[in-house]
Amino acid sequence: MTRNAVQKTRGISDAVLALPESATHGAAAKLVALNSGLAPEHQIIDLSIGALDTPTDPRIDQGVIEFIRTRSDMVHAFAPVKGFPFLRQSIAARVNRLHGISYDPDSEIMVTPGGVKGSISVAFHALLNPGDEVVIPVPNWPHYSDMVRLHEAVPRTVLVPARDGLTAPVLEEALSERTKIVVLGDCINPTGKIYSTGELSALARVLAEHNRRREARGESPVHVLFDTPYEAHVLGERAKTFAGLDVALADGSRCSMRPWTVSVTGPGKTYGMHGDRIGYLCGPPDIVEASARAQVNLTSFASTYGQIATHIALRPEMDEVATARARTARANLEAMLRELEAVPALKVSRPQGGYFLFVDLSSHADAYRKHGYVTAEQFLLAEAKVATICGSHFAEGEELDHFVRINCGRSGALLTKAGTRIRHVLTRLET
Repeated sequence: MTRNAVQKTRGISDAVLALPESATHGAAAKLVALNSGLAPEHQIIDLSIGALDTPTDPRIDQGVIEFIRTRSDMVHAFAPVKGFPFLRQSIAARVNRLHGISYDPDSEIMVTPGGVKGSISVAFHALLNPGDEVVIPVPNWPHYSDMVRLHEAVPRTVLVPARDGLTAPVLEEALSERTKIVVLGDCINPTGKIYSTGELSALARVLAEHNRRREARGESPVHVLFDTPYEAHVLGERAKTFAGLDVALADGSRCSMRPWTVSVTGPGKTYGMHGDRIGYLCGPPDIVEASARAQVNLTSFASTYGQIATHIALRPEMDEVATARARTARANLEAMLRELEAVPALKVSRPQGGYFLFVDLSSHADAYRKHGYVTAEQFLLAEAKVATICGSHFAEGEELDHFVRINCGRSGALLTKAGTRIRHVLTRLET
């Protein structure tokens, strides 16, 4: 009897049993075990989990220490469900500086535990009913689909090209009468796709026309979850955030996306605060209120320590820290890219943003299959001693076994070493 079958007899939820194992959580411990006793030159280099090596700015730590020294009563007391008022004000100011859009800290902003994943979860709790559909362009972060299923809704994944992302005609085709949410973002994991204002506006027109028809029938609109954990890693021209779009419709009227958009992000990828597990969402007051009602019954409120650290990180003088971290990560990505571009048959596209490379190794698939490897991830782990994430994790049901996501948030020296290993094993395959 399989493990799932045994658990089913114990009454474990079908939704939980249907979830795949996480591609990243637990990977570090497995790699430590694999590397145990190996000489440094033979140890596996971990380019799987998507954290940056750049240390968190020490001013954040010092600020938390000073807050604890002077305000320990607040640190150890209950916090408001939506987050400390001073943090919500800092969030409002940061969003305004970055995107030029104003949110009311009292009614349109909410802080969540569990990082951005916590914000997505409470937004799903607020909006999804069993059977609702969520349109998810893929390749994309795999947990969207898992979280949708946990809410007894249905993920509708749509395979899109990395360069184009989701387009208006494809979105029009994907929408149905059961669609409740469309997942979008400004810098996509793993492809690095960055949507322009024009591309987002085209999508907004489709949604606006669709929602006009729905509202005329007295039905719920389609909402947009605009997920932006990599917003600091957009170093070129920044598109208008989705909630700030106001588009012209076929009848000459205009329509704002703000009433239908929930924007979520957090300090993890921006300031290196992954362990603080703080997320925040900005959206219409009724959705924020519904999300808070869900959160108070799930996790109450976010850690006070994490909220204080995030408040310090979001101060205006720290904006340059976020940009500097992104520039360092991008420079390190270029180090890896140089190594991979030296392999003639390898298809490597420079991502528009972020610090991931999504690499197509299908030109080498026949060769490494002859050596018994089913996926590119398996081949690179065994032969190059480099841990990546298989492309199939990012596009459920699609044939992306010969793609890998490479985290270039590591140091330049380590990436050069890993890139050299990959280049050498691929060159050997070619010859």
